[in-house]
Amino acid sequence: MTRDALALLSFDLEEFDIPNEFRRAIPKPEQIEVTLAGLQRLTALLADRKIISTFFSTAVLALNAPEAVRNLGQIHEIASHGYAHTGFSASDPDRSKKVLEEITGKRVFGYRNPRFRPIADQLLRNAGYTYNSSENPTFLPGRYCRLFSPRKAYRKGDLLRIPVSVSPLVRFPCFWLAFKNTPPPLFRAVAAWTLAEGGYLHLVFHPWEFADLKDYNLPRWISSPCGQELLEELASFLDWLGARARFTTLADFSEAFLAR
Repeated sequence: MTRDALALLSFDLEEFDIPNEFRRAIPKPEQIEVTLAGLQRLTALLADRKIISTFFSTAVLALNAPEAVRNLGQIHEIASHGYAHTGFSASDPDRSKKVLEEITGKRVFGYRNPRFRPIADQLLRNAGYTYNSSENPTFLPGRYCRLFSPRKAYRKGDLLRIPVSVSPLVRFPCFWLAFKNTPPPLFRAVAAWTLAEGGYLHLVFHPWEFADLKDYNLPRWISSPCGQELLEELASFLDWLGARARFTTLADFSEAFLAR
């Protein structure tokens, strides 16, 4: 494997509202607080490793923590994760883009719909996005079945779609739940296979995963490991991946792809 391969590391910077799905509602300020606690740990790791990545932020998170998002945007790409993590309206792509651009002072190129919900490409074109990363082309019980969606980045007119990476053949997903619940040697083997076959690896995590979640009574497959333990596992994986690929943002990947 050469360093010509690319690593696309992305994070969904959102309200920590997943306890709501398990009938444990927590106040919005606490949702923001948990996310920011995880973000602080995560950004320290990325800075130490000199890794650039893409953060898909909701407008709600950015409005509640503008300084954190502004500072983040000085180093990493900020893309849109919709207006709020729960609920959707057709105006969300446009409204969220304007909020994020006003806070960061930088153009927002990419969009990812919360929970990988489908979204009409025309809404994104109208709002001025250049890429859409709202697809996880695998089967996730209770969420979606996209076993026949394209695995790799592809054009839809002048818009680029950048799915989350899944392995060839069996479509093993390279995202946060698989990372937590798969033995590290197996996950690395899948990542290496996917990287070698496609030339890039696109991974997804959440900053809130790196906060202490033990008091929220979430299922173990969501909350374990979390916090510092998960951060150390990610650090080890990123060291492994960095020896095999060059980290870049989705915006830079998109620009190079569309220029072909």
